[in-house]
Amino acid sequence: MNWIEQLRNSTPSKLCAIILASGKGSRFGMPKSEARVDGLLFSELIIRSLKVAGVDSIICAKDYHTPSMLETIRQASAEQSADFYIIFPVDHPFVQSETLRLLLAEIATDTIIKPSYKGRSGHPIIIPSSLDLSIDDDGEGLKGIMQKSALPIRYVEVEDIGILRNINRPDDL
Repeated sequence: MNWIEQLRNSTPSKLCAIILASGKGSRFGMPKSEARVDGLLFSELIIRSLKVAGVDSIICAKDYHTPSMLETIRQASAEQSADFYIIFPVDHPFVQSETLRLLLAEIATDTIIKPSYKGRSGHPIIIPSSLDLSIDDDGEGLKGIMQKSALPIRYVEVEDIGILRNINRPDDL
């Protein structure tokens, strides 16, 4: 039995994906949560990849009225208790389900998991619930909290440029 099957068989709430989709999309010209590729919303593409990878607990943080992505993560994680959270920005809709499987296979207690493509880190990332999201981030968001924490970061090299493909403008499609 692989790790994700063990996790699923123990407690379904141990792993939760949070899709960050509450931004206004000012550079994109519309909220990215409303943007489509081949008729599918960005969030639908992400949800499909997550489900194929075996993730069933998913929060699409679309209607959160928070001032920052970090506040959205804080609110969503408070609503759904889990041991690990996959933090997935909606503007990264091209991450492959195989990449998600590789990241999930690397989950370890008190370790942050980040994908890397040719030495460049991308999204989504996996954080353990032991990461204290309430500490002052010094204006750096989740990145600042991760830098302040004593938790190790494990980089997982993947062959998926989708982890770097941040869709900020319609031309990025």
